[in-house]
Parts: sequence; structure tokens; C-alpha cells
Amino acid sequence: MGLEALSENWHRMLILGVIFTVLGAAGLLLLPLTTILSVTIFGAYMIVAGASQLVHALRNRGWRSRPLHILLGILYLAGGASILWNPVLASLLLTLFLGFMLIAIGAIRAAVAVQNRWQLPQWKLAVLGGAMSVVLGAIIVASWPWSGLWAVGLFVSLDLFVAGWTYTALALAARRLGGK
Repeated sequence: MGLEALSENWHRMLILGVIFTVLGAAGLLLLPLTTILSVTIFGAYMIVAGASQLVHALRNRGWRSRPLHILLGILYLAGGASILWNPVLASLLLTLFLGFMLIAIGAIRAAVAVQNRWQLPQWKLAVLGGAMSVVLGAIIVASWPWSGLWAVGLFVSLDLFVAGWTYTALALAARRLGGK
């Protein structure tokens, strides 16, 4: 959509922004529910992906990689079924994994920034970003298992909330651009 079309239809983007903002705010108020629903939807996606993978693999009989694709389909189905069977446990495990990943990723980002400080003028900002990831991961791990009930919901809700404000700001800027 070009700027002209956006300025003519700014109200649609404003509505989208309001919807995203409301969903994000509701998610923030209901973090455990948002977490469990998000994890459950992820499990359902894995089931669909696994079934699709199996159908594809089973229909291609002469395919050299067929057994590996069947195995992938079974793994997706098993993962999705285990998530749907116990979404709370899945949320706890995913959150713990996420916490450790944030710690590792943040530490590596900071190390890369320090290692390349001579070529990277904003290396201190990159180190700060890495340190923030480490701190966030440490908070998640230190407050585990309780973080398993809020972390995923917090990330999903904040993403919706920020997207909503972004769409709203774009809509209002497009309205001013169009002079309406």
C-alpha cells in the first residue's frame, strides 16, 4: 500500500492499532491465560505441521529422504500432542529453555560486540543489549517455575501492544499526511 492509499484509508490502520493495543492490554492483564493459550496454539500448529509432513512423505514413495520426513512428521506430532496433553508443563519447560537461551544469546552478543569494538562505533550499545538479554534470561530462570506462567504471555502481549501503538502512530501520521 502506497502512502497515498494509506493516507486515504488511515482509519482502517487506526482500527487495527486499537484492536492490537486492546488485545495486548488484555493479555497483560491475563498473563497466565495468555501463556497457556499461546502454548496450546503452538501445540496445535505442531500437530498440523506433523500431519502435513506425514501426508507429504507417505505420498512420495520413491523419495530417498522419505524415512527421514516420516520421522520429522512423527516428531512434530509427538511434540504437538505432548504440548496439548499438558500445556502447563510445556509452558514451564519452554520458559526455562527460553531463559537459558536468552542468557547464552545475550552473552554471545556482548562478546561479539567487545571483540569487534574497533570496527563497531556503537559497540557499548550492543554490549548493553546483550547484557539486557542476559538479565532478562536470568530473571526468567531465577523465578522459574512461576515464570512459566507469565513469560510467554508477557512476550506475546507486549508484542501485540507495541504493534498496536505502532499501527496507531502510523495511522495518525497518514491522516496528517493526507490533510484529513
